[in-house]
Amino acid sequence: MIITIDMLKKLAVVLLALPILAIILPTAAARAQSDGADVAGTYKAKCAMCHGQKAEKSFDATKEDAALTDAVLKGIKPKMPSYDQKLTPEQAKALVAYMKSLGK
Repeated sequence: MIITIDMLKKLAVVLLALPILAIILPTAAARAQSDGADVAGTYKAKCAMCHGQKAEKSFDATKEDAALTDAVLKGIKPKMPSYDQKLTPEQAKALVAYMKSLGK
């Protein structure tokens, strides 16, 4: 078998990419798993006192996710504070999905 320069280039790319993927993929998976656990903790710490353990108080699960996410981030005057400095939009969206799942 004759090894060409193109084959060596491809081999070099694969050998460089594998260690990078080995680092990135487990980190992303761990982050995704921890986000799920964080949602429940965030709800209990920041929301349950007003919305109840099952999101049964002052929460309209029939509203669109975008409107509810916006309410989490911007707050609703006068009672609900904004969380735009404490939560990312992705975290707020996950929180809304979690709250909707509590009512089922």
